[in-house]
Amino acid sequence: MDADSSGLIWTQKRVLIIGRASPEPSKKHIETVCTGGITELGELLRLYPISLRYLEEEKRYKQWSWAEFEIRKSPSDKRKESYIVRQDTISVLGQVDSEAERFHLLRKGIISDRETLDVMRQKDRTSIGLVEIDVQDFVGKARRREWSKEKPYIKQSHLYVEKKPLEQPPIEVQIKFRCKNNPACKTHQCSLIGWEYTEGLRKFAIKYDSLDGAFMRLREALAKKIYGSGQTHFRSHGNTL
Repeated sequence: MDADSSGLIWTQKRVLIIGRASPEPSKKHIETVCTGGITELGELLRLYPISLRYLEEEKRYKQWSWAEFEIRKSPSDKRKESYIVRQDTISVLGQVDSEAERFHLLRKGIISDRETLDVMRQKDRTSIGLVEIDVQDFVGKARRREWSKEKPYIKQSHLYVEKKPLEQPPIEVQIKFRCKNNPACKTHQCSLIGWEYTEGLRKFAIKYDSLDGAFMRLREALAKKIYGSGQTHFRSHGNTL
């Protein structure tokens, strides 16, 4: 444990990676991947800024990797789970392949429903929770933001690093669901920002040369995974400030 020039404390953490958002352009870091994780004690964390594709190969964690690194509380993000990662300290320790072991680790972060998470946010700034859900459908929506307007620096070259290609997902893939443990829950609809979803859409678009066709294939694949597995499904929910 040590402090940086700002006096903020860096602490070593061992974290199970439970989600990686699709890469986003960053003026300072080229691009970043916001990452969700959970500790052995059940502490849920939002971790950033991580230029995952630009790290050394041995530091590029995957979903369900155990990783260890130094973190400190973000001074600008008031959500209690938000932490900054010291990227050069990242060490990937191993992979959790067993569904039973994954659930054992995740269960400490489970809350009853999305409505409870909204109450917790007002009370103590809790902004992440795992909720058991009944999936209703998957929906494709026109994207609400345009990187070319909001992040024009994406087209600029970098003085010291060869930039990797980064395309904005052509649509937003959203999931419609009900909270399984709240009979009064009507429905919720949230964007799926996980890297696996946007990458799946990109690959299907190349294969079928059609955005509509790509979304239909992705929708079919997600439905098969959820409805055909016979497993309980949880969704990680995050709130903004």
